[in-house]
Amino acid sequence: MSNSKGFVIKSIKNGETSTILSCYLEEIGLKSFIVKGVYGTKKSKFSKAHLFPLNLININFSPSKLNRLSYVKEIKPLILYKSLHSSIEKSTIIIFLSEILASVFREESEQNQNLFNFLEKSLIWFDDQDSCNNFHIKFLIELTRYIGFYPNISQETDNYFNLESGSSSYEKPLSKYIDAKDFKIFKEMLGMKFEDLNYINMNNKSRSRLLNYLIEYYSLHLQMFKTPKSIDVLSEIFK
Repeated sequence: MSNSKGFVIKSIKNGETSTILSCYLEEIGLKSFIVKGVYGTKKSKFSKAHLFPLNLININFSPSKLNRLSYVKEIKPLILYKSLHSSIEKSTIIIFLSEILASVFREESEQNQNLFNFLEKSLIWFDDQDSCNNFHIKFLIELTRYIGFYPNISQETDNYFNLESGSSSYEKPLSKYIDAKDFKIFKEMLGMKFEDLNYINMNNKSRSRLLNYLIEYYSLHLQMFKTPKSIDVLSEIFK
């Protein structure tokens, strides 16, 4: 029997009563499981609420044979979020970020303690805030720090950010880039902490453009990255 702390990444119904659960575990990295009896007429020992995206759980599971899914014996929540799944805005952001992470972990599936700590700290912080419309933008920027393509600002006087090279430049790049106006806000976000996000002056149109730039940035640097289906819902929420 194995035991680990981890984040729920996604849960997909399998058959009439079971689900396939993907988790990012602190000591292993990405791992998938079969959870039996989640759905159906009988009372289950597994709560569907424990399987919500990005929940932090402790999972007890049986060791698996080669190319077979492990069976989950027990799931316990380690943190009961106050607002991440009850607020419409926050829950939409959480679904969006879980889709992002599902794509990221297709290529970055190994154990990474610094990445795990970042997820834990940032999500707990977000849960404690009354609101923070810029959280997902900062989260996507900071996530690149742990997966190998954090933006490089060559000179403070640079006017553009080249999405393909991951570096800033004074002259307009020939390839895809963040233009001078949006780059100013982007650079400002790079230099601030989560705690300062509500002080940045950014309207919904700028936020939407920055989000699209970041999705493009991820697409250029992660071979198996897919644009989250929830991005349209997210855009509507912050319209």
